[in-house]
Amino acid sequence: MKNVILIDMDNTLANFDKEFAKRWVAARPNDETTMITERKHFELEENFDAELAPLAVKIMSTAGFFIDFEPAPGAVTAVQEMLDAGYTVFFCTAPHPFQYETCVAEKYAWVRKHFGDDYLARIIITRDKSVVKGSVLIDDKPLVKGACPDPEWTHVLFQASYNKEVTDKPRLTQFSEWRNVIVPLLEKAE
Repeated sequence: MKNVILIDMDNTLANFDKEFAKRWVAARPNDETTMITERKHFELEENFDAELAPLAVKIMSTAGFFIDFEPAPGAVTAVQEMLDAGYTVFFCTAPHPFQYETCVAEKYAWVRKHFGDDYLARIIITRDKSVVKGSVLIDDKPLVKGACPDPEWTHVLFQASYNKEVTDKPRLTQFSEWRNVIVPLLEKAE
């Protein structure tokens, strides 16, 4: 499984927070979006008080939410560059725990919309990324854990407000940096 790059979708490949903020403002037009764009907790609903958390869950649970994400800047180009360079790329994503019913179908539809049908076979949907084989996992989640205590991939953090405190992992702040961050890790894994 050398030279396999796993890329998370929500808030890594696709801009989850931007779509959420748009829908939040539609529901609560007087609210600032800094509570979303500068959030401290990975689980979005944990950034709201008990009164507003149900609305956050409702927004994330709405059919059509996942299909409307914009790709992260440079993401589509970077994935194509990775493939052109001879790397194997998979989109490794978890279904949202509040909305399995349409989330999975929408993630497939999102990949089809932004990458094309050929990429549908590159989707891995799992609640436990620790058991997936690969060399590198690019993910915004500060700590990716599961049944495998020592996954074979190196976790590369994709920059987010809620993972800035993590300093012991390689970091990708934007997709245009992938060669500088990912290639040395893949060469080290050989």
